Formats: sequence, structure tokens, C-alpha cells
Amino acid sequence: MGKNFKYVELRVPARRFENWDDFIAATPEYSIGLEVIDDTPGHRGHWVHFDHHAGVIREATMSASMQAYIAVRQGRLMQNWLAHRCPIPVYVWNADQDVCLAAFILEYHELLQRFHADPMLRWIVQFNNKIDVCGGLYPVDLDEVVRNHFTWVFEPFRQQRMQGKTQGDEGLVKDTIRRVCDRLEDLLEGRAGTAPITARPEVLYRSPHGFVIADEKGDPASRLVLAVQGYTNLISLVCRRKNGRYTYSVIRGSPYDEDTFQVTKLIEAFQAAEDMPNAKIWGGSNLAAGSDSELGSSLHWTALRDLAEPIVEEAWRESGAAAARSRTRVLMVMPADETAKLRPLVEECGAEVFTACSCAEALEALEGAGSVRAIFTTQFLPDGGFHKLVSLVHGRSEYTPLIVCLAQIDGGWMDLLEAGAFDLIAEPYRREEVQRILDEIAVSRTRLTPVR
Repeated sequence: MGKNFKYVELRVPARRFENWDDFIAATPEYSIGLEVIDDTPGHRGHWVHFDHHAGVIREATMSASMQAYIAVRQGRLMQNWLAHRCPIPVYVWNADQDVCLAAFILEYHELLQRFHADPMLRWIVQFNNKIDVCGGLYPVDLDEVVRNHFTWVFEPFRQQRMQGKTQGDEGLVKDTIRRVCDRLEDLLEGRAGTAPITARPEVLYRSPHGFVIADEKGDPASRLVLAVQGYTNLISLVCRRKNGRYTYSVIRGSPYDEDTFQVTKLIEAFQAAEDMPNAKIWGGSNLAAGSDSELGSSLHWTALRDLAEPIVEEAWRESGAAAARSRTRVLMVMPADETAKLRPLVEECGAEVFTACSCAEALEALEGAGSVRAIFTTQFLPDGGFHKLVSLVHGRSEYTPLIVCLAQIDGGWMDLLEAGAFDLIAEPYRREEVQRILDEIAVSRTRLTPVR
């Protein structure tokens, strides 16, 4: 197919539309907006807006592309509107994965009639919906994401995102959408490639109150990597701009962390600290928000940290999370890099964490930390490892369960359990698995006795 769109005409406005009235007044009848209005999604007369940001409950609604998919497949949107106007103006502000996929669905609505049952297309639409609902923090099998061509299809967006959108980037936005659409067409025609996930996000700050600040280095796959590593609440540095400003996202990966990680309060504080008080730089929903993709933020990530910590700490205190955490003491005995993978999850499960890197340090920690409810350890340590820890624990008057952390579960797992391990946990560590183990320890604690 040619490189020009036939049924839609992409338009990048000079600014986002403030609300529905602004959109309707500034655009012709039979216009479609894709994440371009600071207002709720839906349709009014012969105008429609597909969006998943302002005024929505993200976990109970659909991504913009899924909204477009339903409108085309069930609502016959393009079939009806093209009888009145062709091409249909489609207003976009950015070219993220959701917008690119929605634009493809609108332009290639006829192709969907032939390929709607294609498993690859269904998988990409459904998977995009899942990660959009979660703001990108959706725990996945990373190999499956590559194998099903998702990363390859959206590689043009990854390249654009690493640059950062600036004023006058209309051509960049349109070109990115065009290139993603070409790849989606290749996918349906059996010509898709694969692109490995090379994202290496850097965790800049770990809060003792259950969130991290991470540098995505411009790669959208960074959030998938962070999710697999077990992080749920995130302030994300998307990219650094050439003009010295920054693009950020604020994501609450779980809607049920609303008591402790209050996105709305955070973005209000960030907005108030900006250098352009009259410009709306921060916005979004109470689950996923961020700085404007064009204006960018003036705030260094350390400024966000200093603004966020007292807000989240107060929320923790008011919710009772701090008191809950103080009730469970956990000792982690492992190298520092392994501790970094697991500690955030253990803390998010309400535990107070002590750390050690050797059996000798573990003994000192056990003597000084008071009542330790559990020990998470790697199989090997510089001065003995798991079996020596078993001996140390069995020499104490109070029984302390040992959980062995492994890179993967292999045929030797039964030997570890027989040698004294209470349980095993394998990478990639997941919060729900940590919580399961801590819950089992709490239930079993009254009847556990050491095996001598």
C-alpha cells in the first residue's frame, strides 16, 4: 500500500484542546480526536474522542485503541462517517503505542474485516489494552512480547520517544504513526520481524514508602522490565530534552495502592513547583499521569523526590501502612545487587527490612534486630551460604523460617527444602509471591518448630 493515508487525515494541532467545547468549536463535523482533549472520552454528535487519561477509571475502561476497535468493528464508525466526509480529520497530539494502533484501526478498517480473527492482531490489541490500563507497569513474559512482534511493531515509537516531542514536531508525530501502521500491515500480511528488548532502566531512588524513581532512558519497554522486577509505584524519567527540560510519568501500577501512592496529590505538587505556573504541564488520571509531552518539566528528578517523599510518607502514616510494616521484620542475606531486586517487594508487603551480605553479618543482624520473622537468602554466600545459615538459625531460641532465592527453580529444589528451607522463590520476583510467603509464615508461626 502507498505511504499516504486514504481514509483519515492526521492533524497535529498547535495545542491540546482544553475541553469538548473547545474541540467541537475548532474542528469540522465528523472529526476524531486521539488523546488530544483534556476531557473525557466519548462521542458528541458527529465528533468522537478516543482517550484513556482524563476523567476515566483506568482499570474499568478501555485503551483508546480498544475503544476505536469496538467503534469500527461493532459501531461501524468509519462506514457511517465516510459517507459524509472523506478523509476524516483525526487529531493527534503524540504518537504513542495506543495512538498509533488506534490510527491504524481507523485507516485500515476495511482490512480488519478480513483479519479481525487474526491471532496476532487480537493479541496486540488486547495486550496494548492491558499495558495501557496499567500505565505500562504490567508484569509480562518479556520473551512473549518479543515473540509476538509487539516490540518490532512499535520500534518507530521507541525511536521517537527517545528524542522527546517538542513544539513544531508535527512531521515527527505523523511519520511515527505512518511507520507503525506500515509495520502493523506487515504483521497482518505475515512479514513481521522481531526486535529484542534492550531496555535497561536505572533506578535512581528507592523510597522506604513503596515507590521508586527510575530513568527509562527513553525506552517504553523499560516499564515492562520494571514491572517484571516487581516495581508497582513509579515516578519515571522518560527522557531528557535537548533544551534542558524533562518528560516524566507518574504511575500507580495497582489501583489498590490508592491510600499510599496518591497520583493526584503528587501531580498537583509538581505543577505548583514548575517555572511556568500558568501553563498546564502536569495532568492525567489518578492512576497514570505525567508532564506534558511538548512543554516538558523544568524539575530535576531530585526535586520530584523531595516533593513526593513527604506526601507519600504522610499517606503511609494515615493509612496505617507504617504501623503494619513495623510488625514484620525481615532479614535479607545476599549480595547487594540481589537485595536491590527483592527489597522493594518485601517492603511493599509491609515488612521492615534488615540486610546482610554474609553469614557473619547475618549473625550480627539477628542479634541486633530483635524479633526477625523471616530470612530471605541466596543459596551461596561468601562465608558459607544457605547451609551455614540453617545452622545459625537452629541455634536460636526463636524459630526463623529461611526462604531461598534462586535464579530459577531446577531439579535441586527438593534438596533445599529437605535441608531446612521453609520455601523457595525464583526470579523474576513478584510481589504477590512475596506476600504469599509472608502470609504463610504468619499463619504457620505458632506451630513451627525447628528441625534439629
